Amino acid sequence: MGHVNTWHISYNTAQVPIIASFEEAEKRFKATKPIRSKQAAGRRPLGVRNRHHMASIAMPDDNTVQLCYYSKPLVTWRSDNTFEVSSPTYHSAYVVQNIHAFLPKDMWFEWNHGRMCLVHKNKKFLLPPSKSFKFKSTLDSTEMIDAPTEYAIRKKRGMDKKYLKDCEPFLEWMELVQSIDNLPKIPEQEMTDAMNELYKSLGCVSEAEFSKWYEDNNSKDPSAWTYKRNREALPHSGRGYWRRTPSGYHTQACKILMDWITSPLSENWVTAYYVIMKQQGQGGHVLVGNSREWIRTLTRDSAVEYIKETILHLHRDECFAKEPLGEGEVPTKQNTEYFNVYDQLV
Repeated sequence: MGHVNTWHISYNTAQVPIIASFEEAEKRFKATKPIRSKQAAGRRPLGVRNRHHMASIAMPDDNTVQLCYYSKPLVTWRSDNTFEVSSPTYHSAYVVQNIHAFLPKDMWFEWNHGRMCLVHKNKKFLLPPSKSFKFKSTLDSTEMIDAPTEYAIRKKRGMDKKYLKDCEPFLEWMELVQSIDNLPKIPEQEMTDAMNELYKSLGCVSEAEFSKWYEDNNSKDPSAWTYKRNREALPHSGRGYWRRTPSGYHTQACKILMDWITSPLSENWVTAYYVIMKQQGQGGHVLVGNSREWIRTLTRDSAVEYIKETILHLHRDECFAKEPLGEGEVPTKQNTEYFNVYDQLV
């Protein structure tokens, strides 16, 4: 069976039995009485009965048995003794400790720098939410079907510089404006107006309209908080917000910002300036007279950094090279953020 990982068994909260074949899974299902309650709706526990919400077993047809973690199939066995391992319902280091026993003995899960991994015969495979792996089970072992190839993402030197040149007029204008209008302040209204212009360009509701929608839907729509974070992070989060949250970059918003920056001198530059200020500007205290005032500043270097990251996302296929890794070799997270996109907006 190869390496058997046993250290995790004490974390098996639901006391899930390790199942090694379709026959074992089918036998377990047929021998398990369903939970008799309205909330459980006939759910059959995979482990101890009072943990049926965490671990359950289902048989949607005669050729399929599902081992479910919080009602979502984690491992699906089929009558030809192939099985599929899906990404779990939740992703965290704590989840990993509770789902090892769903798997056959020669594989387990691992938390790798904030990412879910499946380990099979000491080879590691990234398991993001949308991914799954298929295996064939034999008497002696399990074999992966169609092992994936992972890639290291390497930045090509200087590829972003030609695009930064087009932004030079905007940056010179920004420095000129700042040299004239250098009074300490926090431009809250200007940033709000700029973001509203971006929302409008994307076909989204204004900040005030969204606040009303969020108030009405936050308690009943589980996606409401995601929509809120996504809107606040447009086009992508920077130093003025939280880093690399929620999911990377909104490509269309990035395109709009770059169109504003590279257009001839116009009101678009003002809007672009305050969008960057919101995402990349940093707060700090300055001495004004005899008091200290809290202000928000955006330096040229900081603006260039934000614009450069926007360029790297929009031209990622040109600015980065993907180098294939060996089977079971997990890539680092370096440069992966430029390939992460989201589009959930209101």
